[in-house]
Amino acid sequence: MATFRSSVIVLALLCLACTPRESSDAASPEVAAITRQQIRHVTPRPDFVGSAPTRLEWTAIDGVEAYNITVITEIDSVVFQHAGARRTSIEWPKEISLEPGTYFWRVVALRGDRMVADSGRAAFVVRE
Repeated sequence: MATFRSSVIVLALLCLACTPRESSDAASPEVAAITRQQIRHVTPRPDFVGSAPTRLEWTAIDGVEAYNITVITEIDSVVFQHAGARRTSIEWPKEISLEPGTYFWRVVALRGDRMVADSGRAAFVVRE
């Protein structure tokens, strides 16, 4: 019984250690302005149903140096990744074909090596 309680206490302490806490340091106004911006999926738009996309496009975030893009399947298998995009759109690689099914894509905005915005996942369905 003591071993079980010790394990529970250790797990609880680990959870507390992993829980994000608010920093006592106030973010600079410049950083705060960037993090309030939101990336929106433009092409394919969220919940799009149709042909496989020929490009991916999203809205810009001020002060961002690069964007990382990831496309995954329903079972979280990575289909495509592109790191360091400098513009807000990329052409879909001709060598990667998408079979009919549901896919999710996400864009992360970076300033240096720090993430400043995340689009979250947006689904699109390839019919043919």
